[in-house]
Amino acid sequence: MTPLARLARLAGLGVIALILVYLALPTLVIVPMSFSGATYLSFPPESWSLGWYRQVAENPAWRSAAGNSLVIGLSSALIATILGTLVALALARGRIFAASLVSAMVVAPMMLPHIILAIGLYPVMLDLGALRTYTAAILGHAVIALPLVFITVSAALRSYGGSLELAAMTLGANPWQSFWRVTFPMIRAGVGVGAILAFATSFDELLLSLFLTGTTTRTLPRLIWEQLSDFLTPTIAAVATLVFAFSLILIAVAALLQPRSRGSLGAFNG
Repeated sequence: MTPLARLARLAGLGVIALILVYLALPTLVIVPMSFSGATYLSFPPESWSLGWYRQVAENPAWRSAAGNSLVIGLSSALIATILGTLVALALARGRIFAASLVSAMVVAPMMLPHIILAIGLYPVMLDLGALRTYTAAILGHAVIALPLVFITVSAALRSYGGSLELAAMTLGANPWQSFWRVTFPMIRAGVGVGAILAFATSFDELLLSLFLTGTTTRTLPRLIWEQLSDFLTPTIAAVATLVFAFSLILIAVAALLQPRSRGSLGAFNG
């Protein structure tokens, strides 16, 4: 390696390090503040305590909001995963007129500002009598989560042709058997990653929750927003740290799916 190439490599590594530091900087501030012994947000903390985590665990409002976020997140992720997978299969394997236009319409909720979607969904849910209920929040979150599943599953389908599916049907498999025994093993990594992304998107969504949820269905992001307006204490930092740790777990699970899928797919092909 020439000196110039070595210098360029070091410069590239330096830029990457700066980007990582920039991305991690908010976390490096929030996490220490969650262990502060003071009654207000301060950095660096003058003393250390786990009291704010105890307050979060003992406060029924935080437990209820976390439970609502899990219920809404899992339900909306399930809906988005099923519909996103079906749409991706239809566009990849079917002969649909104006498939590019349909794809653009499916991805559109991810491109539009969520405030626009929230304003649009609000009167619809109001007319249906579902406003402030779990139904409104689940359907609203499923709208913004579906494009993520569609993209990941579509990418997985593009990696494999339809010849194996045709061979299975030629040998007597019906469409469901062909999907479950041939197609799904090939795309399950994409389906799994899409489901995780859909859940994470719902779990972190604020704007739709502000418009569609009520006091009994409010999610964790909405409660954090409300607490920021009324009680600016290290409790917020403690909750943010817990959410961050939970997000890291989801990222780790998503990262583990791909290697496992490749191994199982290799066995399947073998």
